This record gives sequence, C-alpha cells and structure tokens, in this order.
Amino acid sequence: MLLALLQPVAKFMIDGGIGLAAAVELLKSALVAESYAQAPNASASHVSLMTGVHRKDIKRLEGVSQPLGKASAAARVLTLWQNDPKYLEGGRPRTLTRHGDSGFDALVGSAKVDAAPATVLSLLLSSGNVVEEGEVIRFVTASMVPHDREEKMRAAVATLVPHLETTIGNLIGETEHWDQALRHSHLSRRAADELEADATRMALEMLKTLNQKAIALQQKEEGDTLFVAGTFVNKKVQDQ
Repeated sequence: MLLALLQPVAKFMIDGGIGLAAAVELLKSALVAESYAQAPNASASHVSLMTGVHRKDIKRLEGVSQPLGKASAAARVLTLWQNDPKYLEGGRPRTLTRHGDSGFDALVGSAKVDAAPATVLSLLLSSGNVVEEGEVIRFVTASMVPHDREEKMRAAVATLVPHLETTIGNLIGETEHWDQALRHSHLSRRAADELEADATRMALEMLKTLNQKAIALQQKEEGDTLFVAGTFVNKKVQDQ
C-alpha cells in the first residue's frame, strides 16, 4: 500500500527536482513530528524505537513544524462574496467600491484572512476572477484556478492533506469519516468524458449547497472545528 501511495509522490519529486537525500530528511522530520504529536512527553530513545530515526537526528529535528499551508485567502473572499447577503444583489455578487462599510476592503476583513486587501485584489485581478472598472470592482467568476506553481502547491496541500488524513484515519481506526469513490473500467473515452462532465456539474452543485450552509452556520455560531469536503475525478487509459 505504501509503495502504491509513493508512486505519484515519486512523480512529483522527479518533476520538482527533489532527490532521495532531501526526501529522507523530510520523512525523518515527519516521523519525529508525528511521534511527538502522539506522545508529547516521549523520550528521544522512545521516539527512536518507534520510528527508526537516530537519536541525534531526533534532537536536531525536535520542534521543527510541518507547514501544511492555509486555504487560499482569495478563495475565501470569493466564497463570502457569493454567499453573504451584504454583498449580493438579486442573488448575485454585486459590484463593489474599494472602500466603505460594504466595499471590497470590508469584504476581505469579513473573510478573516491573513492577507492585505491590496494583495487579495491583485491576485484576483491576475487570475481573472474580478475586473476593476474605474472606481469599482466587478465579480467575474468564482472558479479559482491557480496559475503559478506556488499557488498550485498550496491548493494541492489544502486538498490532499485532509483527504489523506481521512483515509489513513479510517484505515487505522482513528476516525469513521465518509470516504468513497466510484470506479468503472473498460469505458470508451467518449463515455469517460461524458461521466466527467456529469460528475463536475453534480459536484459543483453539492459544494455550492454545502458552502452556503457552512457560511450561514459560521455566522450564527463560531467554533474551533475544521470541516473539509471535496470531490475529484480521475480518468486514464488502462494498460492492456
């Protein structure tokens, strides 16, 4: 199972120029961090027995955090713009001025993101999600497609880490979260394309519904719990 999981990781490593030495160092760090997460008061000797990492490496790696990345600030702003009645007109995102109680800067503040309004606006303009027309900012699309590699990696981490946590948690009996996928082989390419279009449409409808409810619930009562739900499609020509 681990070998199968590592295969696409190996593809990413080769594409990114990450060699074995760097990967081993990262794996050591991850093993040490997870060991201390499970047993905060464990000794270096105990962690070494659990992981196989040498004690001198454990001492060196103690306290090294594993950056998991944050959800895109721009995506959170777009989500709020689409769903908060304060920023809607006729059920659609209304055109905003830059400043004011219901302006773009206020929207960014309401989204509670760790980014300046000017930074978020610049990103949304470059990605084509909004356009600036004179003194106003107009919503164009909520489809947040990362363009540069760094943004793509942050988006991938935000998606892959929760999914992998769910899968592994269910596997080792730590959690019992929903994690199902549909598999059909021996399809024509035309059939696979048609299924992908259907899956995309239905997934967007589901995510939009959940998104609207999540925002309403968050505004009603805030807490400390993260909820992640996602969908994916994978299609490839099978080996004969």
